[in-house]
Amino acid sequence: MNKFIKYTLVFSLSFGWSQDIYTEYLVESGDSLDVFSYQIPENYNNLNTHPLLVIFHQWGGDENSPYYTQFDEEANNRNWLYLSPFGGSSNNYNHQDAQYFVMQEILWLSEQYNIDSNRIYMVGGSMGGAAGAIFANNHLDPTRPMVAATTSASGILDCERRFYEMDGNNSMIEWFGGSPEEVPFEYHRNSAVFFADSTQSMHFNLKHIPLYLDFGTSEPHRTHAEDLFALLQGYNLNMWIDSNPTGSHGFSVIDENHACDWMSQFELERNPREINVNLDEPGRAYWVEAKNQSVEDEFLRVECERLNENTFLINQFKNSDTLIFHILNDTIPSNIQFYNYQYDSIFTIGITGTSPFISTILDVSFEGFNSAYWDNLNQENETIYVDISWGSYNMAFTFEDFMDVNLDGVWDVTDIILTIQNILGQIVFNSTQTENADLNDDGGVDILDIILMVNLIL
Repeated sequence: MNKFIKYTLVFSLSFGWSQDIYTEYLVESGDSLDVFSYQIPENYNNLNTHPLLVIFHQWGGDENSPYYTQFDEEANNRNWLYLSPFGGSSNNYNHQDAQYFVMQEILWLSEQYNIDSNRIYMVGGSMGGAAGAIFANNHLDPTRPMVAATTSASGILDCERRFYEMDGNNSMIEWFGGSPEEVPFEYHRNSAVFFADSTQSMHFNLKHIPLYLDFGTSEPHRTHAEDLFALLQGYNLNMWIDSNPTGSHGFSVIDENHACDWMSQFELERNPREINVNLDEPGRAYWVEAKNQSVEDEFLRVECERLNENTFLINQFKNSDTLIFHILNDTIPSNIQFYNYQYDSIFTIGITGTSPFISTILDVSFEGFNSAYWDNLNQENETIYVDISWGSYNMAFTFEDFMDVNLDGVWDVTDIILTIQNILGQIVFNSTQTENADLNDDGGVDILDIILMVNLIL
């Protein structure tokens, strides 16, 4: 259970600031995990929603360091809330603990103040310059805080590349648990991009995150930004990069007013038509959710597309055995189709009858099921489930649903025996049993369905 201890620090006399700055400590089980400061704009009105600017300090800094930039003034003038985390360490932001701390602090601030969840912006300098992009990569669940746009000033976007550029980095070794040879997955999941191998990179996740890239004229971080910008060209349609860089490094390279103006034009994309992500752990990305991770320290690959209101395309789904679709419609469509063009196969979920497999929804049946879809998608013989969720309702189906003739929740030789008895006229199936037994979807139950049942059980 989280516990926050509040201190109010008024720096107006010392630094000339007109707004008050507050400090909180994130405490769990008696341990102080992190400290953060935040600022409330002078014209804050709890009846209105306010954007939030999260700012990440540079190497060696703390939660108060970013107040020496103009970002706090920009936030105050724009009536934005302002959060500056310490991140658990002065020497590294881009690790899982820091992301957890920042998430908890945003959640707490959202409980205290009326934050516009569609307009959470992030910015950082040097060490913190990539933190916003990395947080965005790792947090795509629309039921939790997500990033509407992010700005990097001299950010270390590829941790593994930077490790070798520096001939080693002690803070990365400390926070990631070893070198890139020892724990490559930790470097890749805590980077905005891994240039050497796109299959092990999370830059795919930035497709719908507006990205602002700034840097100094001659610093090595410039190539990180320029290479990422080139890689995402035509993929991320909302990017800005400095074509006339100034300053040397970190916050000194950025124009705070321009960065905030640029970010302010964007709101969070919660429901994109296309989803193309590498997830570092099981979880939700927009309207799909991958459950379970087949191989640890490997990404869960999910690529899906909504072709129209009722039709969804699954291009890739790897390293997981469960895929959940969260489709939030005011009314349930008459039927939903899932295509796999690679294997030219299709199945449809229709809302035409009653299914005994679902206790929470009435008038649901399954139509047009083509088992070749799962045969091809599921080449490793794992059990794959797809759930379709409308609000608080959930529909789940697997092979068992379509083959479970005796409606006992499993499929085995008993289902085959009952199907044979039905073919011989010894028993009569109800409509649901007939539908479940008709595996080849030819409109009747016959020996071909028996052959499919035997093959599936074997």
